[in-house]
Amino acid sequence: MRQRSEFVPYNVTTLIDGLRVLTVPMPGRDSAAVAVWVKTGGRYETKKNSGVSHFLEHMLFKGTKRRTTRQIKEEIEGVGGILNAFTGEEVTCYFSKLLKEYYPQALDVLSDMVLNATIPADEFCREKPVILEEIKMYRDLPSHHVHDLMAELLWPEQPLGWPLAGSPESVAGLSRSDLAVYMKQHYQNANILIAVSGNIPHSEVVERVHSIYRGRAAQKSSVFQKAVSRQSKPRTNFYEKKTEQTHLVIGFHALPRMHADRYKLGLLHIILGANMSSRLFDKIREKRGLAYEIKSGILTYADTGAFTVSAGVETVQTAKAVEVIMGELTRITRQPVKPGELRRAKDYFMSQVYLGVEDTLDHLLWAGERLLCGNELPNKEDIRRKVEEISWEELRELAAKIFRTPNLNLALIGPVGDKMQKEIRKRLVIG
Repeated sequence: MRQRSEFVPYNVTTLIDGLRVLTVPMPGRDSAAVAVWVKTGGRYETKKNSGVSHFLEHMLFKGTKRRTTRQIKEEIEGVGGILNAFTGEEVTCYFSKLLKEYYPQALDVLSDMVLNATIPADEFCREKPVILEEIKMYRDLPSHHVHDLMAELLWPEQPLGWPLAGSPESVAGLSRSDLAVYMKQHYQNANILIAVSGNIPHSEVVERVHSIYRGRAAQKSSVFQKAVSRQSKPRTNFYEKKTEQTHLVIGFHALPRMHADRYKLGLLHIILGANMSSRLFDKIREKRGLAYEIKSGILTYADTGAFTVSAGVETVQTAKAVEVIMGELTRITRQPVKPGELRRAKDYFMSQVYLGVEDTLDHLLWAGERLLCGNELPNKEDIRRKVEEISWEELRELAAKIFRTPNLNLALIGPVGDKMQKEIRKRLVIG
């Protein structure tokens, strides 16, 4: 299979066992980026093994049949490259950026990690308390923990509502065997995408990948259960804790990753809270002084998504801050966005798109995720056309669909008593 974008001639080849190879041609670059994507993450877990994807990601750096953990790092960093990984809800990604002449080395190291990790017993025993401490650290950070509380509200009793790192109980209960079984189930060729960006021929990459991954038994691609996003009334979670600031997140169920209105949602995000010239920042921080930090955010998954507003506020100002946020969300559902504001939002949106693909690694991560999770490659000119066609009335209509009182969730961490909680609840109204 070969797909092409009008602007960037992406090349995709699907091997007979379902493994895909993506190259992102970037002429004139001295650097290259290499990524091995695996279609697995938090959504593929159970309550019992929650956190196994993240734990496994850590362990793949701890040695293979051919390399020690030190050798893994030295082979990349010894030629000036970077080596890292991340675990998401739907993907796990191992990546490197280095000079293009060393990309075969990166491909070999990353593939060795994915294919031949040994999960050494001594390293496993050392890493488990590290991850447990990481979980504790995140829980001790109100600005981070409050987002976990929001996920629980949006997707209760579902993998999307559980912390990616797992719970202390689930991680403590994981064994080496659990990690090995999970890896065997999910780290299959049908779930893998190899991506390379830079001035490198596609055919050459395909040949190298084929020589490394051939001969593995074909397996079915992993699947996860669809999210349940139904909600009929506001949900709140007040977490009492002595903090210098009260940290809050207001969240609404929104759009899945590839929804036709995703660019409209992106513009709403820019207008409301993406930067220091946004409405929420201007109204709540600059004009009212109610918060040091306030921003909006978008979460997108295959079948669901969310729009969030997060802030850190002085505790005595919490109810007022919530009231002003509700007012701004109401305003965008009722009043037109002025032409100048819409123009600035569109320009900002496209600038972020173009700036995001200047770097070999950034471009690779963007294109790889789009292909693996949405089966679609980005086309900047197509994005520009769709963004330019969006009207203020379309933004207002989308805002009115999302920003509704029954669709509202509030997670809060801070020293707020019953009286303040009651005051805050009174203000959780759109309209």
